[in-house]
Amino acid sequence: MFIFILLITLSFSFCLQILVIIQYLSTKSESYYRTFLGTFIINTVLMIITSVAIFKDSSSLAAIDIKFILWIVSGFVLIFILFIKISTIMKIYKRSKDPQFYSINFFGKKVYEKGVIKPHEFLTLILTMPFFLMVGSYFIARLVNMLLYGHL
Repeated sequence: MFIFILLITLSFSFCLQILVIIQYLSTKSESYYRTFLGTFIINTVLMIITSVAIFKDSSSLAAIDIKFILWIVSGFVLIFILFIKISTIMKIYKRSKDPQFYSINFFGKKVYEKGVIKPHEFLTLILTMPFFLMVGSYFIARLVNMLLYGHL
């Protein structure tokens, strides 16, 4: 059970670290850099503790339910990708309401300017779609399986 909790914590920490790396690369903020270093240290400590616990009692490794861990990790990744998509869409929506990024044509309709959607935001939305669909379908299928039949 201890190794199971360590593995779940480690997977959540990896997802958090990926999110912090993306935020740091997009903003170049010092606080995200410090957070990245903190998550790096936490991940290293968790990996060492997990390795020592497995070496101490290798029989507990066989008792780990890999399907359940993969299901939880897919849930973390699904939430992570959903957070990225929602934050990107919110940035685009806020920019679309800014008068700097649109003009009114002769017929009174809004015509959006070129900078409403930045290229990296467009690529983020497009390139995360296959991962979102694969991970989301795995998570939802396992969830439905667990609710209907009582097992993953």
